[in-house]
Amino acid sequence: MYQRMFQYVKDLLLSYGDEAGIGDFPFRKRSEHIKRVFKWAERITYEEPDIDRDAVLTAAIFHDVGYSVPYNGLSHAENGAVICEKYLKENNFDAKFIDLVVYLVKNHSRKELMTDRDVPKELILLMEADLLDETGALSIVWDCMSEGNEEIQSFEKTYNHLLDYSYQSMELNPMITPKARALWEKKKELVESFISHLKCDLALDDGELTGIRL
Repeated sequence: MYQRMFQYVKDLLLSYGDEAGIGDFPFRKRSEHIKRVFKWAERITYEEPDIDRDAVLTAAIFHDVGYSVPYNGLSHAENGAVICEKYLKENNFDAKFIDLVVYLVKNHSRKELMTDRDVPKELILLMEADLLDETGALSIVWDCMSEGNEEIQSFEKTYNHLLDYSYQSMELNPMITPKARALWEKKKELVESFISHLKCDLALDDGELTGIRL
């Protein structure tokens, strides 16, 4: 079921040309992001009580499909909700399930709702899965590949870029559920350790691994 949904979404993105890269980063692919968000959603919803896990996983697949729609005045989340609803209705999903998934897709970008106690836990989990992607190790790789595209390159310049992006992005933990918070902290530890080692390797400190010193 999920593989068929994913292929449907990927085909739509390909038809719009949205698989050529995201923004100024040709190595980033929308469908790859979606696949990773789906995997994060699987991890953090496993054995999570009192939720509709299928709704979260389905929404993870459709959450960015709205980028396949040429600009029409609506956000990608709103366009994605329309596409998702059409697909689920055509494939005879339960009406209550459809309503929940469409709600999740439509609101997944409203990260300010994560601290709202009245928000369904399914939405919080979807937003956590979305935020967990392209952080930690993958963020480090992104920063290095981004610097590799620059005309002027140096190890120290890349180090400073890592401080400004990978390190800063992990500073505050936005996760709500315990499992997601723990995953974020592990990613943060990895980034801090990597940058600390890099700082030592580049002789930017006294040679001791004493942690990040900005």
